[in-house]
Amino acid sequence: MVDVPGMYADAVREERDALWLLVDEAGGLAKAGDLAGLRDLANRVRRRLATGDSIERTGGHLGGNMADISAALDDVYDEAFPVRNPDDPAEVLDGPWPTARRAAMLASAVDRVGWRKPPLEPLAERAIADDDVRLLRLLVLTPLGRAGRETVVRILDALHVAGALDVEVIEKAFADDAYLGRAIGGGSPAEGATTSASAGSAVASASACCAPVVRDYFDALAWRLTSPAEPDWDELPEVLVPRGLRFVLRALDRPHDRRMAQRFGPAELTDDERSALVDHLRDRTAEQRRYAFELRLPAGDAEVLLPVLGLPGAEPLLRLVLATAATEAGRQDRADILAAARRAGDDGARRLLGLCPSEVISAALGWNRAAVEKRVKRNALSGIAAFGLLPLADGETVLDRHLALREVAGRGPKLGPNRRHSHAAAVAVALDHLAQVAGLPDADRLEWDCEARVVTETPGDWHIGDYTVGVRLADADPVLTVSRAGRALKSVPAAVRTDPRYAHAREHQERLRDQARRMRGGMIERLVATGGTLNPDELHRLRRLPAGQAMLPALIWQDRTGTVGLLDQIDLDGPVTAAHPFLLYERRLLAHWQAEIVRLLIQQPVKQAFRELYLLTPAERDTVDVSRRFAGHTVDGRVAGQLLSGRGWSTHDRYDAYQATRPVTAGLTAALACELHGYFGGGDVVVGELRFLAAGSAVPLAEVPPVAFSEVIRDLDLVVSAAGAEPHG
Repeated sequence: MVDVPGMYADAVREERDALWLLVDEAGGLAKAGDLAGLRDLANRVRRRLATGDSIERTGGHLGGNMADISAALDDVYDEAFPVRNPDDPAEVLDGPWPTARRAAMLASAVDRVGWRKPPLEPLAERAIADDDVRLLRLLVLTPLGRAGRETVVRILDALHVAGALDVEVIEKAFADDAYLGRAIGGGSPAEGATTSASAGSAVASASACCAPVVRDYFDALAWRLTSPAEPDWDELPEVLVPRGLRFVLRALDRPHDRRMAQRFGPAELTDDERSALVDHLRDRTAEQRRYAFELRLPAGDAEVLLPVLGLPGAEPLLRLVLATAATEAGRQDRADILAAARRAGDDGARRLLGLCPSEVISAALGWNRAAVEKRVKRNALSGIAAFGLLPLADGETVLDRHLALREVAGRGPKLGPNRRHSHAAAVAVALDHLAQVAGLPDADRLEWDCEARVVTETPGDWHIGDYTVGVRLADADPVLTVSRAGRALKSVPAAVRTDPRYAHAREHQERLRDQARRMRGGMIERLVATGGTLNPDELHRLRRLPAGQAMLPALIWQDRTGTVGLLDQIDLDGPVTAAHPFLLYERRLLAHWQAEIVRLLIQQPVKQAFRELYLLTPAERDTVDVSRRFAGHTVDGRVAGQLLSGRGWSTHDRYDAYQATRPVTAGLTAALACELHGYFGGGDVVVGELRFLAAGSAVPLAEVPPVAFSEVIRDLDLVVSAAGAEPHG
């Protein structure tokens, strides 16, 4: 034996001895000319190998010690099932044991010489095109070669159309691939229903044409295998969902069988069967009714059981519970939740949420405040979203909650590159929820109102002995001042530092400073980067903030008449648009405004007039829908990932179609292909091709909005320059 650890040596010897007995039996069957017996024995050998080579039995060391046994079996089966015409693929495939000789013939037939398990796709295409039923059956039944899941389903479809799909073929197909149901489809739990069972029960939404026959087979097999007291689950194919009330009742009668609940609880029912289930439950115990409700949650029709649970009127609330479970931190409508809870009644709502808990709905009703606050501290996304929906506690203001969420948002940049995106999205949802609690139309209005309150709640001057202390706003920068007899002091005296009001003033100073940072890095940057527009009311609200009053006049705008200028030079009675440098370039005003910004000594809060501008190159026009501007540059993956993440990109692993993506406009995504080791941060990354995708398809670069194109290229230029731009190769 070769390389067998001592702990497995005895088990490998025992398995080899048992297999040699089967080889001897094969020799006897061959001498007797019993071909049917040889076919059955081949299946027995495969089953023995599967169990004997398991980790539990031999640690997987049997397969490496099978050369002599395989050679002996090859000799027996090659002699008993000779191939007289190697050019006939059906004859090559029609053998019960995958001998080396047959494998070589098959490899030659599909132009894969040297492959031990060559692909069967070329033969499948030929058989489907020719309606060759014999070859189609053999492609499934043969132990030779390999066929992909989609190919097997196409073969089954072709046999079904030909009226030649039988149990033997279906059984072999599922024996080779227990998850074949993913491609066959035909029945699944209702969309939006989520429990632990749903993951194992979901199937493809589109059904193959062979699905009805396959599902008849599956239903019969499922019923037969689970009839004994000890069901044989290992023989039951995965994924597919059985049909019929009998399966639900079997699961209901075996409440301690977890797999029975997962596989049979969500069985597909007709409307009549649902009514029959309700009638059946009327005479059952309350515990059995609750269990039936749990069984039907993955199927999406559990609401029909609410009346027998004593929960009439709770249907809308249950729908909301199931809908909220579909997303980890999705936006919810507070008014809908409150209305559904009122219809269910306080007791009914509590009982329903006891049956199927929902963190966010319980939060909207104010029933889980302590648990939600604890999960927010752990940065749980659904907890953050739920935090926004909690009713205001006694003494708590909207501003208090808003500032608390800003503190949560501040933890995001410390998380991983992709996690920080989902964290920021959860905070955005929480702010939207808080706007609903505050009775405001949206999160933007909440933002403006809270930012205005930060300013209005700044404490005024107070006096400590001879000293006057206050917070002054120098443009957007808050400055804490201490004066004595009208003269500003350069340092803060101890008498002031120890006064409790001094710490309060410093806190408000920091809030105003944070406001300026948020406006500069958030709204102002976004306005310029997208060429965003403000209506008069929005502009008025922003200019009421010290940061807005300082920053907005330093930007270049275009009004509704097309006039370009500073705020005091344009019409403010209509919407105004922040001028992206592309707009200035297109209007031949870019050089003029660059000179004006310098002449007027204006310090812009973000890059605008001197913002890097990237236009489509002739090479990119020639390649139509792909940019190779940075292809071949090698960058430090860790640094590149951080830079991309900070600019709204999500990074993916090497197996995704694209390794970095960013939404740029509604329905349009920038997608960058890269060569990397596993993931960003795992080493160097070679930048590849850039495309813009709409509905999954590449859009011609000439059709990409120029502002969006420029900003994406600007991101990548920064990454290549800051993360180390060395040409690859």
